[in-house]
Amino acid sequence: MEDRAQGALWGLAWGDALGCPVETWRASFIRQVFGEYVDLPSEQPLQALAGDTKRLSRLRPLGLHSDDTQQGLALVACALEPGGWSRASWARWLVQGMRRKAWRGYGRNFKTAVQQLAKGGAPEHSGSASAGMGAAMRVAPVGALLRDSPGELARVVMESSMMTHADLRASALAYAVAWSVAALVRGEAVDRVRAGVAPAVREEEARWLQMGEKWTFDQTGGHLVSETLAALLEGPLLPPEALRERISALARPHLAEGFTVAHPNQGFALLGGAHGLVRALTATEAPGSVLADIIQQGYDTDTVAAIAGGVLGARFGSGWVPRARLLDAERLELYARALVTRSALPETLDVFVQKEAAWTAEEERFQAGLVRH
Repeated sequence: MEDRAQGALWGLAWGDALGCPVETWRASFIRQVFGEYVDLPSEQPLQALAGDTKRLSRLRPLGLHSDDTQQGLALVACALEPGGWSRASWARWLVQGMRRKAWRGYGRNFKTAVQQLAKGGAPEHSGSASAGMGAAMRVAPVGALLRDSPGELARVVMESSMMTHADLRASALAYAVAWSVAALVRGEAVDRVRAGVAPAVREEEARWLQMGEKWTFDQTGGHLVSETLAALLEGPLLPPEALRERISALARPHLAEGFTVAHPNQGFALLGGAHGLVRALTATEAPGSVLADIIQQGYDTDTVAAIAGGVLGARFGSGWVPRARLLDAERLELYARALVTRSALPETLDVFVQKEAAWTAEEERFQAGLVRH
């Protein structure tokens, strides 16, 4: 169990770092530059990107984690503070991280929500109108942490998600990831997890559909997440390509304005979120091969791989993760151990912000240097 608990964090961090070099790229361009993308490159493809200022400006130091892992660490630390997790504490971590320039790679919806909290907005009404994957990407470690506290797990995941993503689809997908991780870490067989996740999510969706007076969020998605997961996980397991086609078909009628292609790695809970979770729960190949296959599809590579990686780590343990390739591995180890001991805060808020802000500044210097040259 200890290795599976730690695997939830290591898998998330590795999926994040592995997907970062090709984030937002299309599959055809990934193949053009790398051929078959199967591992973290040993060097940046600067010759292939010469003159491509937009892509150069998005490159990160190889092996550096992004906001997916950052927020996962923060959520764990917040839950381990004296007194446990609270909305006020989570708001404080989010706001201080933004004020002191610790966060990196975040989207506009996250920024808007944190700005609302910084202005003194109530956590129950701060979330952005987003059905994206930003909540699901960070919750695997807290699923491992609260593996035997189902009520607390549901509260922490749903409330922390709603504070940034005020859409039931985003929060329900995050709960699906965390619930699956908790079950896998406890030692539940993966076929039982596949059978149980949709009913568990449906129950939580129903509970939140009764909370409209207390929280401001988009309820129009209803039971879409649980229904989508049931459709994907019932019956014979689909091979990867057929699974992706099925995900796209199920999500297409529910695409928001501006989504022109129902690509399974796009940043929508019913697309990339479902892809990362279900691919990890149905995989028959090695975890590293699963992440490579996900990333080869392009689009939001780091976030979908982070979601899948956290679940794969909870399912298979952490032995498959090449920890030495992660730039901040020593610090990540503190958090991974905390998921087992559950007795010590790995870092205070001040230390967390200080260290992450230093990495963010390093990333900015790195990117500026690439663009200048």
